[in-house]
Amino acid sequence: MIKKIIPVGILLLATSSLHGASLAAYDTAIAGSGFTARSTTAATFDGSNIELFDFGAISGDATFEFILSGDPVAGGNNGYIGRADSNAGNSLRYEQWADTGALGFTRAGVADNTFSAPGAASPTEDTHVTYRWTQATGTMDLFINGAATDSIAGATFEMPTGPGHLGNVSDGGNEGMIGTISRVTTFNSALSDSDILSHSNAWSIPEPSSLLLSGLAALALLGRRR
Repeated sequence: MIKKIIPVGILLLATSSLHGASLAAYDTAIAGSGFTARSTTAATFDGSNIELFDFGAISGDATFEFILSGDPVAGGNNGYIGRADSNAGNSLRYEQWADTGALGFTRAGVADNTFSAPGAASPTEDTHVTYRWTQATGTMDLFINGAATDSIAGATFEMPTGPGHLGNVSDGGNEGMIGTISRVTTFNSALSDSDILSHSNAWSIPEPSSLLLSGLAALALLGRRR
C-alpha cells in the first residue's frame, strides 16, 4: 500500500487562506455599507491590555458588529469587549460578570445585562457577533453569525461613542478578555436583520478560490492508492 503524505504546511495554507479570504470579503462588503467607524486589523488581548478605538459619533439607535473569539474560562470572572471615554459607565461584554460564560452589556450602577439564550455563550471560536440597540424601547438584540439569537428589552444603556478602547476596563485592569477581536464595525443606526445577515455571510461564506484550495487539500489528505 502506498500512502500519499501531505505536508502540514499545505493544510495550514488552506486553512489560513480560507480565514483570510473571509476577512477580506467582509472588509469589501463593509466598505460600501455606510458604516460610522471600523477597524480592519486584529487586536489580541491577554487579559490586561487594551487597544485604542474610536467608535465614531454614535447617538440613539446603533449597531455594532464584531468578529471575535476568546477564552472565558482563562479570562477571569468577566471580560470587556469595549467602552468609550465619554460614557464609560456603558460597556459591551465578551463575558458578563460574574463567570457567566455569556455575552452581555452593562450600565454601571444600574444593571449587568446577560444574554441567556444557548447561542449567546462567549464565543471560543471566531464568530460574527452583532449588538443592535433600539433607544426608544431600550432593547438590545444579539445576533450570532447573522442569526437573531437573544434580546433584552427595557434596559438603560448608551452605546459607546467617540474615542475609547477595546479589551478591558482600563490598561492593566482586571476585567480584560483573553482572545482576539479581528474586526469592529459601528453604525449610527439600527440595521435590518437582512443587512446583519448579509455582513455575516460576507465573512463566513468563503470566496470560490479559497473553497477550491481547502477542498484540494482535504482531497489530497484523504487520497490513497492501495
